[in-house]
Amino acid sequence: MKRVLYIVLVVIAAAGCGRNRFGHIDVAASEKALAQLRTGFAAADTLPDGRAQFLLSQGVPVADILIFAGETGDSLFDLPTVPYGYAYEFIGPKLLMDSLHVKRSRLYSDGGLNGRVLYLQDGRMSLPVLNRIADLAAGGAFIGGVKPAVTLNPADETVFQRTVEKVWLSGNVMSGKTLKSILKAAGVKPDVRTKADSLSYQHRHLPDVEIYRICNAGTHSGPVKVRFRVSGREPLQWNPDTGEIRPVSYRIKKHWTRVTFDTVPGDDTFIVFASFAAKRKLTVK
Repeated sequence: MKRVLYIVLVVIAAAGCGRNRFGHIDVAASEKALAQLRTGFAAADTLPDGRAQFLLSQGVPVADILIFAGETGDSLFDLPTVPYGYAYEFIGPKLLMDSLHVKRSRLYSDGGLNGRVLYLQDGRMSLPVLNRIADLAAGGAFIGGVKPAVTLNPADETVFQRTVEKVWLSGNVMSGKTLKSILKAAGVKPDVRTKADSLSYQHRHLPDVEIYRICNAGTHSGPVKVRFRVSGREPLQWNPDTGEIRPVSYRIKKHWTRVTFDTVPGDDTFIVFASFAAKRKLTVK
């Protein structure tokens, strides 16, 4: 019965009729976005590194962790240990105060940047910034890092400390915890997983496309298996040097897709997810 239902849904998707079994994939919109991406990719070869830069300019960066370095900038380079498979972006006071908001425990900015955890780098802050953090916490945002200890305005000391103690009693606000622990508490799975630890990645998100840049900075040569936090979309390997776009072996399971492709030291390639995957598994020889 399950196989019959799956076949029916694949037929509907192939016909381009609205959404499919994954719910979040609009087939027609995905195909349109992929066609536009292919056109731009082909046209970008007139500049050095043009194809790579074109893909990296699309959409918004995916960052599970938004790091607030504070209002003075003194702690900007004092990075926490970020587990492999998670990306981060720095945010400043203006974005925090004017743009950041919470929806279903996820943090969003008006410009499209979003993340799952707000990490505080500096324990010194003004009362307005602390109040903004309190609002985000009340909205369900997961917050960790340095617990605020010093107000930038001594006149606010009493209210400042009272607010800190109230906010840091919330279950979704943590101090003295590693980022790995905070991400686990927030239920955030790694965006990328692989046993080839020499691979670095960047992830760009568009409404109907996920773009991953995979760089091999180590000595690994040959096939490599990489799990991506994407489900329901067919992966393609895009070569920024030659312009070639080719299918790759993959397997979809629950909320992730494992992709197998070849790599050599110094390799720079892209794995792009867009089209609805009509098959759960594909082997390319």
